[in-house]
Amino acid sequence: MNNLIKYWCYLLFICPLLVGCPGKKTDIEPKKQPTAQEVMADWSKEVNFTKITVSPGTWSYKDVVFNNGNAALLDNDNRIFFSYDNGVTWTERVKISGNTLQSIALKPDGEKLFIGGISLGPYTFGAKFWVYNTPKNGIVSLDYNGEAITAQLNDPINHDFQRTQWNGDGSVYASFGRSNKMDGFFGNITPDGRKIFVRRTPSFSRIDDREPRRQPSHCAGFYIKNNSETTILCVSEYSPTGLMNFLSPYQSETKGSGNSWLPLANYWKADFVYHIGQDLTGKHAVYVSQANRLFYDGKHLVNYKNLQGELQCASIDNNGYLWIGTSNGLYKATKKMPDLPKTVFDK
Repeated sequence: MNNLIKYWCYLLFICPLLVGCPGKKTDIEPKKQPTAQEVMADWSKEVNFTKITVSPGTWSYKDVVFNNGNAALLDNDNRIFFSYDNGVTWTERVKISGNTLQSIALKPDGEKLFIGGISLGPYTFGAKFWVYNTPKNGIVSLDYNGEAITAQLNDPINHDFQRTQWNGDGSVYASFGRSNKMDGFFGNITPDGRKIFVRRTPSFSRIDDREPRRQPSHCAGFYIKNNSETTILCVSEYSPTGLMNFLSPYQSETKGSGNSWLPLANYWKADFVYHIGQDLTGKHAVYVSQANRLFYDGKHLVNYKNLQGELQCASIDNNGYLWIGTSNGLYKATKKMPDLPKTVFDK
């Protein structure tokens, strides 16, 4: 009996000591999910492009826009092509002679097209613009055209259109400037027969001409995030006393109304931006910058391959692929924009 007790004591107490006590259980740490910034920084490391043939020959493409189910493309021959299959096929639907076209804005439903031109003279008359009816299954027709004027004094906006965007509020927003980047305007118009643009430029900056020593300045690339209120605007402000231009990017949460602009110079990495393309979600934006550079969200330099010519415009299609228009043709990225990690703010 004593031997049996000793045996059980050996099994219960001595053996565990000989084998060794198991250590404290360590919880397995969950795999760290990359942030949105990390995801896009990785995507930007290398982006390859393939050239897309729209029409025979080599053409320069000045503006491209993708909406939900439709797209439009402007070339240097003043032709505007439409696509209803996300860029697989393009059909010429509008051609304008006798002016230089600068930009296009497509209504979200694709039924109307706004076209911005230049100021003739030069810089004597208001910048020319056209509004076309562009039904998908109907005949394209000119709604009206005119020369851009300001709302305050009916003075002509004697600058060239730079960029345009049709917003969800029913109006077209436009930036204006000159080749010397020393004058400009930013505002919006309701394209229902009107010619008056409402000024929305920052009133505390040089581009509202509040300071007589400074001239109104060149407004260039901008975008309104996902047809909402948040607006990013790149401005080149000229100081006659210093005889130089200053890069002045701004952001507004109310599309520039009510002196709502905030300067972004301390956070801006993209230098002077000509064009900004975005996707339908408003999460992705690509900036076309000086020196033939692309920036994702204005922060991450995109290392691209197989793009030829001067970069001129950008857009993101409904499947998340980046399109770039250059002086040498139209190009599409071979890999799509990645899905960003969800945050507590995502629904």
